[in-house]
Amino acid sequence: MGAFKYQRNHNTFYFKKNSSDYNKYYRDGYRYHELLPSGRYTNPAGGALHKAWIGYIIAINKFEFVKEIKYAKIIRKLQRELGLELSDFDCLIVSIEI
Repeated sequence: MGAFKYQRNHNTFYFKKNSSDYNKYYRDGYRYHELLPSGRYTNPAGGALHKAWIGYIIAINKFEFVKEIKYAKIIRKLQRELGLELSDFDCLIVSIEI
């Protein structure tokens, strides 16, 4: 149990002293893929889109109309940023008519 405290075998591949190497492995397309015009990278935007879909489905099941509209707007915005086909939502059509 105490031996782990003194273990010095850390992975030094990502923690090089030269900052250009650090940026090479962490920012230039290796981990985050492409930079979107909004300033986000594609991987976190895809994860946010997935979470928004989950929130939208939960809002439908709990009959929470306000949250349903909120998540539908977030989904449309992220799909637009990622260049995906936009989904149609009935709640957005109804909220415009009200």
